[in-house]
Amino acid sequence: MNDDKRIVPWVDASEFSDVARNVSSCETYKLRLAWETIKIWLCRMTVSKIPRSIICTYELLNAYFENSSQSMALALMRFVSLLSSESQDRERPNFALPILSLARVAGLPSWLADLRNDIAHGTIPSTDTLESAFRWSLKYLSEFWASNVNHNEEQFVELDGLLKCQSSALTKYVGNLLQGEKTSQLDVKEVFRNRSTYACFPLITNTICSYGCAMFVGGIPLCNIVQNQAIKLKPLFGTMLYHKLVGELVLQFILGLRDDHSVDDDIRLEWCIAWIKAIKCRASEKSILRDYVDGLSLDWRKALNHILKYMCNKYRDLFMELLIIRDPPIPQDKFEVIMSHIDVFCGFDVPNTHELQTQVRREHHWELADSLLWAEKPLGAIIRSCKNTFFNSNFSLPCLDK
Repeated sequence: MNDDKRIVPWVDASEFSDVARNVSSCETYKLRLAWETIKIWLCRMTVSKIPRSIICTYELLNAYFENSSQSMALALMRFVSLLSSESQDRERPNFALPILSLARVAGLPSWLADLRNDIAHGTIPSTDTLESAFRWSLKYLSEFWASNVNHNEEQFVELDGLLKCQSSALTKYVGNLLQGEKTSQLDVKEVFRNRSTYACFPLITNTICSYGCAMFVGGIPLCNIVQNQAIKLKPLFGTMLYHKLVGELVLQFILGLRDDHSVDDDIRLEWCIAWIKAIKCRASEKSILRDYVDGLSLDWRKALNHILKYMCNKYRDLFMELLIIRDPPIPQDKFEVIMSHIDVFCGFDVPNTHELQTQVRREHHWELADSLLWAEKPLGAIIRSCKNTFFNSNFSLPCLDK
């Protein structure tokens, strides 16, 4: 599977598909939706990094909603010029060919190329001609949108099949490790090299926690269960450390917290605490997981936001520990303010309203003047008198004896 990555202005494939569907529609309100969405895309990226077909679609729709013959003529001229010269600009940028030949290669009809030449020489075609050219151009561009939507769907089908194979391999691998059976790391290493790795993290954490629930019998402490699992999962953590993915695994444990009062949630919380302790004491011998947190990169904002969303009494200490080890560190005064709010929310600390009222009364307040005579005196005179008083009191010369 192709592992190339590319930055695009659309949020996801579904947004791109919605615009493609609206562009191919003949309804005005759907065309307006497509136009407004593409306008947002142009604000996210420079025009030179966006495909020419998208730029042409926007300019044609922009001219259509302006309801101007001049704007439509310019948009059509730019449409023919950009699409005709795309292959030439890519392959032979310093060699110019007639626009009619380039248009024929791009699949544009000769009458549209002639229309472009007429507009370039100052002749504005009739409204009916512009309307026909606009509809034909939009239909031509719809093929570009449809082909990309089909490509995305094929990629999703391929990715779905790949994820199923990887999910099966990961589940079997983690299960064999936890059961103490012999395993092969070849398939797992291939999984971690692929761009679909991040979709497998929930599967890894869910498998670990489900096996932990099976071990929770006879009142065994959760910390002992996690410690036992950590020893068995050392090969997995070593592979993830090599690929610099331990931070994503820790984040996935945190994002799985739901406060649903289940054993699974308690084991997940215990895993989070174990990882946080490993980060705190990475230079000591107190944690089994300390060998796997070197160079760990954690999305602190996402982790803290998730815990705040599901904040309860049992998550309070985890939240505090995350604040302590956060990089860059939080100033102590801000840390105390945040934790005081958390304690109030969890019911650990109730603010003393009487003390707050007393403190407010002690604060200095501005005193009101007895009259409005102060407003009748010019501000310049007040400043000058204050200046003279200051200099006379601080820089007066001693009297000289006569």
